[in-house]
Amino acid sequence: MAIRLVVLGSGSGGNATCIEGGGARILLDAGFSSRELSARLSAVGIEPHRLDAVLITHEHADHIRGAELFSGRHRVPIYCTSETFRAAGWDGERARAHVRVQADVPFEIGGMSITAFPVPHDAMHTVGFALECDGARVGYATDLGHCGGAVREGLRGCDLLVLEANHDVEMLRAGPYPEVVKQRVLGRFGHLDNETAADLAREVATDATRLVVLAHLSRTNNRPDLAVRAARLGFEAAGRRAPAIHPAGQSAPSPWFEV
Repeated sequence: MAIRLVVLGSGSGGNATCIEGGGARILLDAGFSSRELSARLSAVGIEPHRLDAVLITHEHADHIRGAELFSGRHRVPIYCTSETFRAAGWDGERARAHVRVQADVPFEIGGMSITAFPVPHDAMHTVGFALECDGARVGYATDLGHCGGAVREGLRGCDLLVLEANHDVEMLRAGPYPEVVKQRVLGRFGHLDNETAADLAREVATDATRLVVLAHLSRTNNRPDLAVRAARLGFEAAGRRAPAIHPAGQSAPSPWFEV
């Protein structure tokens, strides 16, 4: 095992994933309260104070809700771009420390090499992450409105992919959201629908890709079976064998996945 991860929860109610590799243990996004983050980590066998870093993709509340308090309480530094740190409204007093992250500039935590890449979303400076250790590569990109070249390059050749599959387009259009919210979600800086996520997964996955985790599923405008079906059909339409596909949930952690 080079890298393993567990999705602690994913969706508009909160996003957080724990990733281990090369002696490093990282919390990627912290969108639950500090208490809930600690409870979910404990539920999967992780002591919060043994984390080495909290990585943040962007400043929306469902990705940072507990980050500052958790960082200070457990003495775990926050890694994010300067733009995200400022947009989050953090002053650095409650957080343990801020380590600046720059897109396309690799950095290391323990024996894990990490590179942030820009993602198109309506936040100050949203990024995804590619994490590598001992020949294994994990790509993480949620909250993106379209699949630009930087996203494709950042995710290419991964053994494990965590990708947004936020909504079914028809469910969203017929659903209860106000029209302005629907247009935001559907826009180029909103969220990926199932079919676009499937196209992205098929394009960047290789024969070595073992697992695709579908993340940030809307509880109002999507269903896990629809997201999984779209992803599988995307591979089948191209005459390719689909890797394992797992829909991440909001209410409880996923199993541990290893590559």
